[in-house]
Amino acid sequence: MYHLKILQLVGIREYKHNYYLQVNVQFEKEETFYWEVDQQTATSLHEVTDFTKGYHYRLSLRTYLDKSTVTRTMLEQSNQLEFTCSDDYACQLARLKRIDCFDKVDTLPFLSKELAFTPIEENAQQAELTSSEPQAPAKVKRKFSWLLATAFAIICAIIFTYTGHSILTMALAQPEKVADKQEITIEETPLKESIEPKPETTIQEETITIDENPAIPFFELGDGTSHSVPEGKVALTFDDGPSSFTKEIIDILIDSDAGGTFFLVGSNVAKYPENTEYIHKNGYSIGSHSMNHINFASSGANTQQEELLQSSELIEAITGEDVTLFRPPFGQMNNTTEQLTADLGQRIILWNNDPRDWQSRNANKIIQHIKSTEVSGSIILLHETKATLEALPKIIAYLKEQNLELVTLR
Repeated sequence: MYHLKILQLVGIREYKHNYYLQVNVQFEKEETFYWEVDQQTATSLHEVTDFTKGYHYRLSLRTYLDKSTVTRTMLEQSNQLEFTCSDDYACQLARLKRIDCFDKVDTLPFLSKELAFTPIEENAQQAELTSSEPQAPAKVKRKFSWLLATAFAIICAIIFTYTGHSILTMALAQPEKVADKQEITIEETPLKESIEPKPETTIQEETITIDENPAIPFFELGDGTSHSVPEGKVALTFDDGPSSFTKEIIDILIDSDAGGTFFLVGSNVAKYPENTEYIHKNGYSIGSHSMNHINFASSGANTQQEELLQSSELIEAITGEDVTLFRPPFGQMNNTTEQLTADLGQRIILWNNDPRDWQSRNANKIIQHIKSTEVSGSIILLHETKATLEALPKIIAYLKEQNLELVTLR
């Protein structure tokens, strides 16, 4: 079972000179929280966001040095924006990331379910971030709310007089519900939920069970860069997905009790999120293959970092798990690549058997290549193509005839 963890940023707020990110936290269900952060992080985030233009924002689950990112989306357009964050923010994010079920979110001290706040307006940001004067609208709100409370009490008394029912008593016994009617938004402390039983409602919790087939063997990789697996094993790996062929490839692997590892391109994950989910829920490993399939050896550090972070975050938003495997496109990389992946806790996976399926696009040639090479101990490079899909059942049958264990890499 896994829980989808997404932090959707829906606002940046100030209350009593403290700063809060209003976030929708999505696990098996979704709920809004107010996340207390430092002024530096709130201000930096405010500078790169604009909630007046219909954008959607998703906070990254990662930080790098003193930076993090927020993904801005609208329709099919997506941009990743960098902002400066504090060490406290990074620590809070790490704690939130470790939460494995929704009930535990309430245990985090920096999150509140309810809060009276003053929005940080676009045209008055500096004034609100530095002002020490109380907000005038709050006084008007409080006066108005007391008028409502008085009117409500009078109405209840009249009804009580003519009906004999203890409506007023019931209202006084449930102050939280009266507060809801009064729309009181300014309180000294965050509102607490009523201890009275709530009307019976059913929340459908959608959880996804990972069908880890015990017949599918796994192989734990060591640190550093891997080109092979031990003798007697073979790893089928699939690059450039997800694609329209992903589910059929997975179904063949399942039917054959064969392992498989998928290295996904971030731009394709955005096109086929349901196929990414299908790989994960059936227990197969997913690694990153960059965001846009660039050549890392000829790219600068900032570009490489962005490619790694973007692709990993897209995958992690779907699987709810850290991406720990990376395959550089074309097998091209440099020292910067090795350092960045190490910092992210990712292992680099290359290969030692390449049927060049992307070039021939011919199922028979793919099969013939594998039969003509030493396959024991190999990591075989395949791609999500129609030819590979057609060749896969015969590839698996041949490997099993050689008494090889087809493993999923971890």
